[in-house]
Amino acid sequence: MMVGDQAEIAVKKWGRTETTFVVWAGIALAVLILTALVLHASFPLFTVIWLVVPLWIVIRRANAHHVGFRGISWSKFVSTGAINLSLLLLVSILVEPWSHAYQALVRGAVSGTPPDSTFAWLVRFSGLKAWGGLILYSGLVTMFAEELFFRGWLLQTFLSRMNKVWAIFIQAALFTLPQLLAAFLLSPLQGVVYAVIYSWLAIGVIGGWAAMRTQSIWPSLASATLWNAIMVALVMKY
Repeated sequence: MMVGDQAEIAVKKWGRTETTFVVWAGIALAVLILTALVLHASFPLFTVIWLVVPLWIVIRRANAHHVGFRGISWSKFVSTGAINLSLLLLVSILVEPWSHAYQALVRGAVSGTPPDSTFAWLVRFSGLKAWGGLILYSGLVTMFAEELFFRGWLLQTFLSRMNKVWAIFIQAALFTLPQLLAAFLLSPLQGVVYAVIYSWLAIGVIGGWAAMRTQSIWPSLASATLWNAIMVALVMKY
């Protein structure tokens, strides 16, 4: 741990940011459980872990900044988020037309019995309710949990112990490991594309860069949420 991090922890006291974080995480856990029950969707155990671990750390250390829950300026949010989203879309343009990896992933998540909780909104509802539910649930619960755990807590921990490149690459690799469960359900080519290009490179590395640049999860969270919605809208048409 760097001296600066030690100093911050030493003087950090419970404040509005920590309270906001605990309320958000608590609501996210409640919504997650209700969604699984009401929509008859799969129970996202990993998402629970991604939420509970940072929640415990913030309560224990009274420091929401350590999990990337940190306010940043609007200019930095917009500029970094725009670069992040643009790179995600560029990666998709380069690989999705010939691999159809994300399309296969989404169709599997929607047609599963029970459907994946993030995509169950598209099964149980239609129109604005379906898309509003997908975007809000993924941004406030599913992807919030992933960004919080990997681009927040893990990345901040690694940045205090190693250089930036290794920190980003390692958290991206760890993020990819649970994604392999979904990758194994795809064809070999699609599984590799989803795991290596989408999970490791696009979300893990590019999102990790955004989080490292701002010391915050907000640009990568907003970018991942918008990107997922765009990709789902595109692949569901075909």
